Amino acid sequence: MTAWTRRHCVCTEVRNLDYEEAAAALKIRADWLRDNIGKLPHIKFGQQPAVFCHCDLRLILAMHTAMPARAQEVLNAAAEQAAPIPAETPTAPAYQSARPAGARGRRAVAQV
Repeated sequence: MTAWTRRHCVCTEVRNLDYEEAAAALKIRADWLRDNIGKLPHIKFGQQPAVFCHCDLRLILAMHTAMPARAQEVLNAAAEQAAPIPAETPTAPAYQSARPAGARGRRAVAQV
């Protein structure tokens, strides 16, 4: 992934949070964000301090979420039960079998 790609961001209205606001939202120390900024998703504009959008915060939470094996088993079982049975997708005829429509005759134009 390149540095300019933000595929994880789905914000419709971006509200950039500074270190203190992001730390308050995550309920952690702002110093921890400053110390680990190189390992965390963030936005950087030139020489300005880094800022975070809410998608960055969700990704930081996911990066630092511990999931015990038993909890993962329960989640997988719930997902299997809730997964809908996929409907059969109708197949379209092959592109090679497509033929142009027949010629259309000219309509006689009524003269007045």
